[in-house]
Amino acid sequence: MRLSRLGKHAAENFPELAEPEPAPEYSGPALLDAPGAELPVTVALSGYLDPIDGHFHWYGRISAPDGVELPDPGRGQVILTIPGRTPARGQLQERDPWGNLRIVGIGAPPFAN
Repeated sequence: MRLSRLGKHAAENFPELAEPEPAPEYSGPALLDAPGAELPVTVALSGYLDPIDGHFHWYGRISAPDGVELPDPGRGQVILTIPGRTPARGQLQERDPWGNLRIVGIGAPPFAN
């Protein structure tokens, strides 16, 4: 139920119904370090703190510039680095119809959160 349906004082009376903060996001250049390849890529990432397991879950899409072949998704871990940030371990999942890859990770994300 959205707060707007409950009236302007709903957040005061029902703090658990307060609007959630927006998810952290990053879109821009990154470096993908996969087994056998280190590639310049463009990423669109987001994430959330899972209240059940207490861990930060981040995810997103990776695209490569023309002429750069992205690795096949698999069970191996990759490292994603955003300029000026700490590298983060993730896992490549599936390839979309446009050739982009989905990446997921648990723990500290490669972007500011």
